[in-house]
Amino acid sequence: MAPNSLSAGRMHQHVPLDPDSLYVCTVQLATGAFHWAIIITDANSRAVRHHWYQVSGRPYAETYGSQTVTPATRTGNSAVLGYYKLEGYVPCLDFIDICRSVFTSHATVDENRAHNMTCRTWILQVLMGLYDKGSFPGRKENRTEFISLVETKIKTMSTQADNNFLTLFYQSLVHQYHPPVLSL
Repeated sequence: MAPNSLSAGRMHQHVPLDPDSLYVCTVQLATGAFHWAIIITDANSRAVRHHWYQVSGRPYAETYGSQTVTPATRTGNSAVLGYYKLEGYVPCLDFIDICRSVFTSHATVDENRAHNMTCRTWILQVLMGLYDKGSFPGRKENRTEFISLVETKIKTMSTQADNNFLTLFYQSLVHQYHPPVLSL
């Protein structure tokens, strides 16, 4: 079994998230690589994932999509590396429009990468748009500092979580893994 796979027989453990919040979630892809997504919760903590992902059978290689999700310790066979709550978030009526307008995909994934279009850079662009619309009014950082802080901390914490997961995996203790839920 590869390090990023889990036994199909194990149940996903629910991870409670705060209501009316914005989280950046990272999911293990390959060692050292993560899929980034935004999770928005409503007043009842119902979660919707917003992300930039690969599609097939369309004229574009990748697109924005959203799905209602149940936050858990893993998604499919991949470990969730963390739910990182961005403090001070105020919902934005233009959120979906921002998500849809950040990138226009190229025909291939390679073209997207050549233009620095990834799930991570999509998230950062969405956060810039939200910052510009006033969705983080209590933040002390300017927009550039805020985006840099979010990117650096999430990369660092996701790498640590990935290492923790792999350590447990190699010790056959992966069932003990629980992703961090932290505030930034």
